[in-house]
Amino acid sequence: MLLTIAALTLKKTVTLFALVGPVTMIPIFLAEVHSLDARHKSRFARSIAITVTVALLIATFMGMPLLGFLGVSLGAMQVGGGIIVLLLAIAMVLGKETSFKGLPPDGGDPGSRRLSIVPLAVPLLAGPAAFSYVMGNNAWQTQADLIHVILPILLVGLGCWVSFWVASQTERQIRRSTLDVVERIGGFILAAMAIEMTASGLRQLFPLLSPGQ
Repeated sequence: MLLTIAALTLKKTVTLFALVGPVTMIPIFLAEVHSLDARHKSRFARSIAITVTVALLIATFMGMPLLGFLGVSLGAMQVGGGIIVLLLAIAMVLGKETSFKGLPPDGGDPGSRRLSIVPLAVPLLAGPAAFSYVMGNNAWQTQADLIHVILPILLVGLGCWVSFWVASQTERQIRRSTLDVVERIGGFILAAMAIEMTASGLRQLFPLLSPGQ
């Protein structure tokens, strides 16, 4: 029994970590916090991790009933999220990220800059792929089963915090020009992810678009 739960927990943790993909989001995180001091970077990394954890827990236990109540399909979520992410990606490539988010220009008191956990936490990290996975693997019959339902989400949240915290510490050794290049490259990667997210949603909304149909 314990070995089965441990195996399920490990499998779900690895799969969910790959779906959330905090490591691939490091360039976007660095672009967001490059002008902040170490304390605010650490605080923002913690806020992102908490938001991802809470969002996945809500999706696990309330996701399907909530979507059904609102009459929203997972495909529609993917298309909407993909459009938002694509707009951010274009802004990053053009160097207009702060204008896109309605943030003030860099400079001044780092603590006065209002950071946005959207869309980094949701839908980039806790996105349609992660949501659909936790919604489809939330079955439990005994209290022991809750271990492999809840623990992987908590571990992935911790992994997000560790990934971004380590990235924020090493950023001190990176020149601003390098960060600009990282931001542009991150924007291109983000655009590709947005197209994939939108295409996946369109295939769910319109099955005829799927290969072989």
